[in-house]
Amino acid sequence: MTDEPKKRQYQLSSKEKAKRAALRAVKTAEKAVVAENKKLALAAQKVQLKKQRVRKKASAAQHIADQITGTQTKKGRIVTEDQIKVVGPALQNLVKEKDILFQPHPGPQTAFLSSSETEVLYGGAAGGGKSYAMLIDPLRYCENTNHRALLVRKSMPELLELLDLSRQLYPQAFPGCKFREQEKRWVFPSGATIQFSFIDSDHDVYRFQGQSFTWIGIDELTHYETPYVWDYLRSRLRRTDLRITPYMRATTNPGGLGGWWVKKMFIDPAPYGEAFWATDIDSGTTLTYPDIDQVEPRLRGSPIFKRRFIPAKLTDNPSLMLSPEYMGMLASLPEVQRRRLLEGDWDVSEGAAFPEFDRQIHVMPAFDAPNSLFRFRACDYGYVAPTAVIWFAVDYDGTLYAYRELYETRLDAGALAEKIHELEADEPSPISTGI
Repeated sequence: MTDEPKKRQYQLSSKEKAKRAALRAVKTAEKAVVAENKKLALAAQKVQLKKQRVRKKASAAQHIADQITGTQTKKGRIVTEDQIKVVGPALQNLVKEKDILFQPHPGPQTAFLSSSETEVLYGGAAGGGKSYAMLIDPLRYCENTNHRALLVRKSMPELLELLDLSRQLYPQAFPGCKFREQEKRWVFPSGATIQFSFIDSDHDVYRFQGQSFTWIGIDELTHYETPYVWDYLRSRLRRTDLRITPYMRATTNPGGLGGWWVKKMFIDPAPYGEAFWATDIDSGTTLTYPDIDQVEPRLRGSPIFKRRFIPAKLTDNPSLMLSPEYMGMLASLPEVQRRRLLEGDWDVSEGAAFPEFDRQIHVMPAFDAPNSLFRFRACDYGYVAPTAVIWFAVDYDGTLYAYRELYETRLDAGALAEKIHELEADEPSPISTGI
């Protein structure tokens, strides 16, 4: 056993000791300065946040006072819920005492007008307050000179109803706004515009070629047989002012010539009311930015925008519920019309082989089916009327599952075959054409 070597001891000169003590004192002072600076920065941040809250409250109070007194008409007499929340009880009560031109009903109508998704479909049953919501929604940026809105219907007679409602609402909401009859366009004091137009056929959309809008809406979307009009108008949606967020909005009832594609675009991809990334209505794949040099690297391959379907029924509209006769009329309709207009049912159709179909009963959550299941497809070909292709799987107990569909118009035999092969690219085994 050996003794461990003793650690060498060093004696520091008084000069070195003084030097080290000075260094420690400097470091301690530096830490104290850093800590104090952090305290000062935090205090300054709190002061800044408090100033912002005070300015927001003062701005909201001034805005509300201007609307009540009518001294500032250029921005319109519109008061938001956020502005009401930040002011004191006195102004809140004063707002409540004033005659309110329009206030959204709680529930679906409020959800629609506050939605942040790029594309939103609102409706379902009749009487849900769709038309009023579509007239109010484009007003959100009418205090901005760069706001350009477009509100569309299928025909001119249908458009006239919206125009009549706008004449009741817009001049009161924005005193000084002018309607140009020949152009069917409202011009607001700020310079913002809302144009009313009709698109009867796919070819009519080319009237808007070269134009751009920050807000586009279609009332009764299912009146269009194919998604062409909706998709083309999306190419007209853009902004030059970053203070504006571009939106597309639509309302409709179930059914109609275009019910098949509207259902695939807005109804089927997600539960009612939930936002989801926009998908291709044929393949179901998410729409993503292209992987090309002209697109920022952070965006390449990422989802482009979100959609949302907000259902509404007659019972969500207190104004109509005051008179039960309208509900009685809807309840008296034949079954298919009643389920569409009163219940907002998207799964029922005229001449359906299974009119008893109910999404709550006959649709199940997605699951991974074994690759060994027998699979087959069936096709009902059409050109003007939609082609329907359904894919089925049969389990070991003989239960039949419909797990994919293709429903589209104007496909010749070659184009249809290409789409079928594309959709079957990931199938675990060849698909039979029958049992």
